[in-house]
Amino acid sequence: MNALSPLTLVVVLSSVALPHTGPDTVDAVGRWLHARTLQAASSEPVPAAGCVPAPGVLKMVALAELDAPEAVKQQLRRQIERSRAGPVRVPDGTIPSPAGLFASLPKTKRSDAVLRQRLPSPPTNLLGTVLGVAEVIGMEPSGALEGVKSTGLTRFYRLSDVGIVAFNEENFRAPGTLIEVIAEAQNTAVNGSPAQLEMNVDGQGRGSVVLSWAAGDKAYTLTATGDSDVERKARVLQDIAAAIND
Repeated sequence: MNALSPLTLVVVLSSVALPHTGPDTVDAVGRWLHARTLQAASSEPVPAAGCVPAPGVLKMVALAELDAPEAVKQQLRRQIERSRAGPVRVPDGTIPSPAGLFASLPKTKRSDAVLRQRLPSPPTNLLGTVLGVAEVIGMEPSGALEGVKSTGLTRFYRLSDVGIVAFNEENFRAPGTLIEVIAEAQNTAVNGSPAQLEMNVDGQGRGSVVLSWAAGDKAYTLTATGDSDVERKARVLQDIAAAIND
């Protein structure tokens, strides 16, 4: 597979929706992420002809050392503290209904053979997890895109008694990629590796759980959306994550 065009991807593993803040604060965080991505992409050197681009990296950074305005750091710090305290109550409408989410998801499905041609490494084998026998809704590329090729992939499943589960894998070794993980946001572990677990609930009986971690050459994110039994969703996601072995 030919290398993708250089593109720096910045991922901060903390909630960027920030539903508990006013729109000005949310916009401030969003503007910072957008500006950071544009700045990184514009400053990315174009490799000389014949040169092999350096592989991407994943870095664990302390919040105090994050290249962000103090207001953004303070907001992320508050969000991290809330996540560590357990399920976070979010405004109604923040978490989509299962029907609404299902309708919005891509329905395209690709074979492993096709995905192997389009990704920098083979797609993660999920047969050893409950997702291996779950209904596949669809999938879409993620990360840096060039034509039909991409550095990542998101697959969507419908899992009984859990809801809709999204599994994203991102190969951070792809040239030009940078993933930054906030150290303080890591509040659990997957097979001994630091991980971040977030649980949100609303007043309409809906819940959402996000589990993020990295291992080998990939960063992973599992998201479950359905009813408000987020503790059970968290257990299922952790079981899935523990069974993944790329």
